[in-house]
Amino acid sequence: MLGGMNLTALALFACLAAPVGAAPDVKDYAKLPPGRYSIEIQGMLSTICARAISAQWSTIPEVEKAAVDFDKGLAVVTIRIDKTLKVSVLRKALKQAERTANLGATYDLRDIHYLPYL
Repeated sequence: MLGGMNLTALALFACLAAPVGAAPDVKDYAKLPPGRYSIEIQGMLSTICARAISAQWSTIPEVEKAAVDFDKGLAVVTIRIDKTLKVSVLRKALKQAERTANLGATYDLRDIHYLPYL
């Protein structure tokens, strides 16, 4: 119990209090539903790293498009409309991109944010 309310009631209230049509906060999720996401990547040393990550993520069947901007340290990933992507798959592909770039860099995913279509 927390101040007279149990955690289930608090979770339900949080869901009901969210604006209608709002995308979920994916920072705490293990899976990404269809849509576009901005993903912060740390550890890139050069544009070679960005190209290796983009190429590796583009091979994932659930990914429709992946673009990585070295200068901003951000990627924009589009998940196919009929798919859901596990964040662990992105992390595994990130490790493969480290080996592909062969620069001794260690990449890490930080923040993931849903990007609404305009």
